[in-house]
Amino acid sequence: MKKHYGNARDIEWGLKGNQIFMLQSRPVTNLDNSYTDYEIMHELDSSHPTEFEIYSRAHWGENFPGASSWICNQWFWANKSTFMRQAITNGINIDEDYNPFKENMGIQYNQVMFNLSSGGGFGDFFAEYPESKQTHAMVLSMFGHHIDDKDVLQLFRQKRVELNKPSFIGKVRMTYFLINSLLFGPKNLIKTKEETIVKNRYDLVDILKHRSNSKDIFTTILDNQYFIYDTALKNHGPVSMGSSMKGAILRAILASGSANSDNIESDYNLMISSATNVISAEVPNTLREIAKSIKDKQWFRQLSDEEALQVLQTGSDESSQQFRYFLERHGHRGYRELDPMYKPWKGNPMPCIKTIKTILSGNESQFEAKIEKSVEEVVNELKTPLSPLKKLMIKYVFLPWTRRGIGYRELSKYFMIWMNNKCNEGFWYLAQQMTKEGLIPSVDTFFYLTITEVEALCNGQRDPLIFSRVRQRRRLYPRMDKYKFEEFIKGPEMKPRNFEDRIIPPVLTSGMVQMTGTPVSNGSVKARVCVSEDITEADNIQPGDILITYSTDIGWSPYFPLLSGIITEIGGTISHGAVIAREYGIPSLIAVEGACRAFRTGDICLLDTKTQTITKVD
Repeated sequence: MKKHYGNARDIEWGLKGNQIFMLQSRPVTNLDNSYTDYEIMHELDSSHPTEFEIYSRAHWGENFPGASSWICNQWFWANKSTFMRQAITNGINIDEDYNPFKENMGIQYNQVMFNLSSGGGFGDFFAEYPESKQTHAMVLSMFGHHIDDKDVLQLFRQKRVELNKPSFIGKVRMTYFLINSLLFGPKNLIKTKEETIVKNRYDLVDILKHRSNSKDIFTTILDNQYFIYDTALKNHGPVSMGSSMKGAILRAILASGSANSDNIESDYNLMISSATNVISAEVPNTLREIAKSIKDKQWFRQLSDEEALQVLQTGSDESSQQFRYFLERHGHRGYRELDPMYKPWKGNPMPCIKTIKTILSGNESQFEAKIEKSVEEVVNELKTPLSPLKKLMIKYVFLPWTRRGIGYRELSKYFMIWMNNKCNEGFWYLAQQMTKEGLIPSVDTFFYLTITEVEALCNGQRDPLIFSRVRQRRRLYPRMDKYKFEEFIKGPEMKPRNFEDRIIPPVLTSGMVQMTGTPVSNGSVKARVCVSEDITEADNIQPGDILITYSTDIGWSPYFPLLSGIITEIGGTISHGAVIAREYGIPSLIAVEGACRAFRTGDICLLDTKTQTITKVD
C-alpha cells in the first residue's frame, strides 16, 4: 500500500472468498510531525504472528553485540535483506515470496536474536532436541549448556509435530552435503580465499572509484552484493558443519567410554585446547610479541596513545614492522566487525595500542607463550577410561582431524569477515560521497539510515522526515545499545532485563556468592574480577584480571593477554571467546547468566572449571 500510494496509509479492509478488498484508504497525517520513542525503538522489529514467540540472544549476541545500526540490520535481516536478495538471484525466490511474518531471525530493539518459533528458519535446527544426539551437540555449541526451560522444550515438541519429514531426495541431498562438508569443505575454502584475496585482489572501493555520483555508487554496491556474500558464505556453512561433526564424533568416542559427564567435558576441552593454525589466536599472540620486541618499554609506556601509534606506524625497528604486518593481516577485524558503523582495527587501531601498553605495565609472565601439548601428551592425560583401540583412533585420526577442523572454521570466519569488510568499506565510501553531494549532513548520519532511506536519498527524494528519524535514532541508540536480555525472551513484550532507566544494583548478599556455568577451557585461578558488560568498559581491565562480561567477539582479543580467566553470560562451545580461551590456556566458563549483576569490579574470586563455578572469596 505504501509503495502504491507513496506514503503511509490508514486502511479499512474486508475478506471474502479468500480475497482481500480495500474499503477505504486515508493518508496517515500525524507522521508529518514525529515518531514516538517507542516507534523508533521498534521500527525494525520482526513481525510476530502470535503472542507467544520465543527468541534468544545466544550465539548472535557475540556476532552482533548490543544494538546494530539501522543500515546493518536492514542489510542483513530486516525487510528484503541480503539473504532474500541472494535467494532471488539464485532463482529460489521471487519478489512476491517475501513474507514479513516468517522471519529467519528475530530483531528486538535493533538487537539480533534466534527466532526459535520461526518455521523454516533457524528455529527448526533445534526441533529434535532433546531426543536427537546431533541436536545435543548443536545446542551446546550455540547455547553453551543443555536447555531445561519448559516453554522452550514445549516449543520444540510442537515443532517436531509440525515439521515435514524429509523426502528420500532430501535425505540424499543432506547426506551429500555432509560428506562434501567433511571431505572437501576446507579445500574449497582455501581455493576460494586464494582466488579472491591473492589472485584477483578483489576490492569494492576500487570499483566504486569509477562511479561519479551517489546513485551509481549505491547501485554498484547492490550489484556486487551477491558476489560478496556468496563468496563469503558458500564455504562457511560446509566448513563449520564439518568442524562440528568432527567435534561430535570425538565427543561420542569419549561418551562411549564413561558415563561421567564431568570427565567427558574436561577431557574434550583438553583435547581441543591446542587446535591447528587457529588464525584468530594470532591476534593476542602477535600483540604480545609486539610488546615483547619494544626495546625501551618504560619510555613507550609513558607515551600517549596517539604518540605510541605514531611510533609503531612510522618506525623501522622490529616492533614497528610487526605492528604494520598485524594491521595488514588482521586489520579488517575488530569490535562489532559485521556492523559497518564500527571501524575495524585498520581504521581504529587504538584498542591494540592500549593493550600493548597495558601488557608492558604487567609482569614478565605476560610475555610468556602458552606451552602447547602434543597429541600424545593429551591422550595420556585423559581421565575417561578408553580401550587401547579407541585411544589409537583418537591419537592418530580423530583428534588431529578435529583440531584441523577448528582451525579451518576460524579461517572461514576470517575470510567471511574480510569479504564483509569490503562491503563495509563500500558503505563508508558511499557515505563520504553522499556528504560531498549534500545528501546527508555528515558521514556518520549514514549509519542511522535504513537501506530504503539511502536509496530514496540517492534517487533525489527530499523527505525532511528522514532526518527527523535520524535525530531520534541517534538519541535513542545509546539506550538501546545498553539493553541486556535474559537467555530466552518470550512474547508478547520481549523487554530487556534493564528496560527501566535506572541502574540495576548487583544482586549481592553479605555472604558468599557462587555461580555455575559450562567450562570451555580448563583451569583454576584466584584473582581480581573486572566486570565489563561491553567493550567500552574494557579500559578498566588490569593485568591478571578475571573478565566477567555479557559476551565476547574478536574485538576483545587484544585484551586476552592481560586476563587470567574469562566468564561470559552467553556463548557456546564454539564461540570466539571459548576458542581463544582454549588456545591461550585461560580458564573459562560460559553461560553464567546474571554474572555481570552478581559480581563487582574489584571482587576477589576463585574460578574453578573442575567444579564449574566462580566464587567470591573476598
